[in-house]
Amino acid sequence: MFLAEIIGVGDELIYGETVDTNTAEIAVSLQPYAVEVRRTLRVADDLETLAQEVRQAWQKARLVVLSGGLGPTPDDITREAIAAALDEDLQLDPAVLEWLERIFANRGWRMPEANRKQAQKIPSARWIENPRGTAPGWWVHQEDKDLVCLPGPPAEWRPMWAEILPQLHLPQKPYKQVTFKTFGLGESRIVELLGELFKRNGQVEVGTYAKMDGVAVVVRGEPGLVDRLVAQIRPLLGEAVWGRDADTLPVLVLKRLEAQQATLATLESMTGGVLGALLTGVAGASKSYLGGLVPYHPSAKSQLPIDPGVAAQHGVVSAAFAEALASAARHMLNSTYALSTTGVAGPESLEGQPVGTLFVGLAGPGGVKSRHFHLPGANRDMLRQRAAHAALAFLVGELQ
Repeated sequence: MFLAEIIGVGDELIYGETVDTNTAEIAVSLQPYAVEVRRTLRVADDLETLAQEVRQAWQKARLVVLSGGLGPTPDDITREAIAAALDEDLQLDPAVLEWLERIFANRGWRMPEANRKQAQKIPSARWIENPRGTAPGWWVHQEDKDLVCLPGPPAEWRPMWAEILPQLHLPQKPYKQVTFKTFGLGESRIVELLGELFKRNGQVEVGTYAKMDGVAVVVRGEPGLVDRLVAQIRPLLGEAVWGRDADTLPVLVLKRLEAQQATLATLESMTGGVLGALLTGVAGASKSYLGGLVPYHPSAKSQLPIDPGVAAQHGVVSAAFAEALASAARHMLNSTYALSTTGVAGPESLEGQPVGTLFVGLAGPGGVKSRHFHLPGANRDMLRQRAAHAALAFLVGELQ
């Protein structure tokens, strides 16, 4: 069995100042191979502890991957820990030192003395060039084992890992993964719907993962079995499925709008601009997204072309008000479609509606409609993000 262990290094990971996504992302990248990731862990910036963990991983696994701790500061001790674990001495590499000095010179700076440590490595390691930073990585290959050490920032380690991964010559396996992106179904409901299909048999597995844009249902394993299982699962999920695999809601919405030569406007209350930010985060969004309004204060809402009786009769957290907002946005920006959001982001209830209540309005050529959501969320930011994704999920279903 080909075992792998992945270690994230840094006090910031232990104390929660930075969320460790590196180890998870590296583990996912190993799924297409016949490699079993037996353990992932986070280790503080403590030389003795990290050296012990590296030593144990090197003894048990054939692949050890570390991320973090390659900077120039005293608490960047990954190099020293690997040297201690493998019983080798660090040596300064003049060629890498010259490379570092050139990076700083190109920026018009003198290289600080602290950065010299980034040019150190053990004799058994080869360098992995860092195209986006000053922390080169290491690759150690001994007999049938590999150790790869990468910097912590994802923008730096991703291209380095993409270069090294094919060179590791990891054992291949027949593998396929299909992901259904859903919105409106909780994980427990999906488990109920799938029933026996949710069980793992060693050759294929099904997993659910809650994200901002809904719940992802992932089927992975032997290609033939995956295809058969996907054919069974898809109809069970029904209209909750809005996309597959690498689809994202903003991109999918904009693609469908462009295909229809249609335009979109937004009017946001609860989401406070998050919906517009998601859309404008996509390159070329201006082909279809005209823009948005964020009338947050009641006095701003009173300036909209909306009958005051709607809010007086139904309240501002209601389907009727969401529909009125969408109609106003479509009229004001002269768009094909318009989306609106109104609800309760907390921390207190509003108009008798609990925190997490969301109404999304949609105005288009076929008229005006709305949808009511009850969203989970630990805080206002999370609720606003989920509300914006809910609005896009509602729209993408209507654009099919």
